[in-house]
Amino acid sequence: MWKSKSLAPSRPPRPGQLQQVFCTVSIYNLILRHLSPRTLVWLSQTCRYMYVACTRFFRCAYNINRHLSRYFPEPLAFRSLQARTGLVISGFNAMHFMDRNYHASDLDLYAHPGHVHELSEWLVSVGYVFEPTQHQHKDWHENVSAGWDSTEKRFPRGQAGNLGHPAVTAILFKRLVIVDGKPVELKVQVTETTCNPIETILKSHSTCVLNIITFDAAHSFYPMATFEERMTLRIPQSGLCLDALGNCVKKGWRVYTLFRPQDIVQPSESPFFPNETRWVGDSRCWSILLDTSGVQSRPAPSPSSEQFSWDPSMHNGWRMSFKDAGTSPIIKVPTMDAHLVMTTAFRYNYIVPDEALALGICIWSVPQDKIYRKVPNKQDWIWSVRLRSIYFICTHTFVYRFDAEIPRFREAQNKLAGFYSA
Repeated sequence: MWKSKSLAPSRPPRPGQLQQVFCTVSIYNLILRHLSPRTLVWLSQTCRYMYVACTRFFRCAYNINRHLSRYFPEPLAFRSLQARTGLVISGFNAMHFMDRNYHASDLDLYAHPGHVHELSEWLVSVGYVFEPTQHQHKDWHENVSAGWDSTEKRFPRGQAGNLGHPAVTAILFKRLVIVDGKPVELKVQVTETTCNPIETILKSHSTCVLNIITFDAAHSFYPMATFEERMTLRIPQSGLCLDALGNCVKKGWRVYTLFRPQDIVQPSESPFFPNETRWVGDSRCWSILLDTSGVQSRPAPSPSSEQFSWDPSMHNGWRMSFKDAGTSPIIKVPTMDAHLVMTTAFRYNYIVPDEALALGICIWSVPQDKIYRKVPNKQDWIWSVRLRSIYFICTHTFVYRFDAEIPRFREAQNKLAGFYSA
């Protein structure tokens, strides 16, 4: 995302002087902790000593296991759960992690359909207690379905739809711990999404919280605006959200409700990248690869399905577009555009920025789905017993999932686009 600039010092340092400074952890940590992420990237590309120092600093500053140890006694067990279910961390917690802000914040978790029951059981097993709202049952089992059927139709006629699916369901868990001799209440909010975590996160209140943490990486969708220029753009689809926007102001971000004039005149220079096709982890993102040592890899969706190691969030895309807000040509409202891919041919749901690609995937999946829908018999489906609950797991040998084909669709589209343009 950030390119280095050539640095030409007027006088090279004496032999050993630079090495002494940037080989001493206690010294270079005091220096590097005050630098922004882009400056650290530039600095790491100036010389060998600074590259080693910045690499070590990054490894320490972005230690996800240490970050999660506040919430869970075994962070690797939680990250293995992430890898197994595609669970995503977002909200202010992900923003604080990438901003190296170590102040405590609630943990916001976004789950794919069908995984909330397993996640809730895991949270209870590590000491969390369900905190119901006035509209929820006191027993979390009554609020979370244990029998999610992945073979039920998810979208009419298997066609691609637009971003803006129905509201999600959220449940809250709390845990009391002792930190430095004082009781501290930890809060974990679990959001069960209708489509997938990325589709829900893109409808957050503003761009500064469009950051995610998966089991193997952290991604910021708008890093220049968020961490360099310290500004955020309101997303109208989320509603007014004055309290959330007020928190952004308190944390030091400038909040814009509309595109700035320079964003309209020079969109290629805008840190919000208007009208650009975006994907999670693309060149406009700031991505931090996390150490996955000790994290258990994702199993195949079913015994007969092709296994894939990537997180489902990686193959989701969107476009932030201009929308007229009046008669003036310089007044534009941001709107998040994407197309839903929700079909039982895939275990997970996806959103893509290109309508033709979304329709192509859905059209391809319809005959695949028809074939495999006729093969399994519900009497042959596998049932599992977990912590007093018996719930359906659609892992029959004949229930094939084609999620491994998603990146191949993207690759094929890029190759065909290059062929026709040539």
